[in-house]
Amino acid sequence: MDQNNAILLCVTKLREEEQRIVDHLADLGIQVQVNLDSMDLPLGLADAQPLGLALIRCLSQKNALNRSQLLELAGLDTLNSNKAITICTNKIHQAIVFEKHGVPQPQFRIAFTPRKLFDALQEFGELCVIKPATSSWGRGIARITGKECLEGWIAARESVDPAHQSFPVLVQEYVEKGDYDIRVVIVGRTPIAAFRRVSAENWKTNTHLGAEVEPLAINEEIAAISEQLVEVLGEGIYGADLFFDYKQLRYVVCEVNQNPEFAKSWKIHGVDVAWHIAHYVKDVLTQKNKVKQKNKTKLLVKS
Repeated sequence: MDQNNAILLCVTKLREEEQRIVDHLADLGIQVQVNLDSMDLPLGLADAQPLGLALIRCLSQKNALNRSQLLELAGLDTLNSNKAITICTNKIHQAIVFEKHGVPQPQFRIAFTPRKLFDALQEFGELCVIKPATSSWGRGIARITGKECLEGWIAARESVDPAHQSFPVLVQEYVEKGDYDIRVVIVGRTPIAAFRRVSAENWKTNTHLGAEVEPLAINEEIAAISEQLVEVLGEGIYGADLFFDYKQLRYVVCEVNQNPEFAKSWKIHGVDVAWHIAHYVKDVLTQKNKVKQKNKTKLLVKS
């Protein structure tokens, strides 16, 4: 296997999305070694040597984080980087990092104890959203609509987590976003597609919860936020979830997903996300090979 044209693809299972990426990579002459969550990683020098890059698309956030960390320690670059995955798989980390870099986002507080939740609720006008540090597909996220609602949430949590080991949690202001949010798919440095996820039935507008996809043009504000996110996280493959805040009349970042799914949405908005990912992977490999060749030439000159 030629490391100049070979990658490791870390997946939980080879879904339609990943198979399309593999097919496009094959068209570009890039070999793919599929690595399932149940398989050992090629961490030894001899094992990793034939590979030029690892593309991380594990469904489990924990697995994605662990695998990217181990592979980077072994000297294999990953997409996304371990730094980006670390930030994207923890909502509290995201909020802190985005605050530091001035990324527009909902106001937030970090509650380390149940009692602090009441302070945050009062601060946000008896309406807020509680999010666990790590979750996906909207799981564990609750809209709190007053003191009694919060008391019920705490009682329910204590029945499964009496020692409050799930704390700290992120508490955000509730954003009046209408019946939709906006998913922006970023590949490399470029926002390649945007669409509304619309749901009249559920305030959580995730597509797997029934939200419908409506294509959306990428305007200057969305492009500027995307550029800002790349500056903070580094180049990579992201699904940025935005709200349009109808009270403040501006876009805010809800969160950024480090492993965007696109099997359903791309068939509606028409942008072949897998094609863009494959070509970005090729560009990264090409750049790595140029740097490697340049360093080799320097060593020859010195010797």
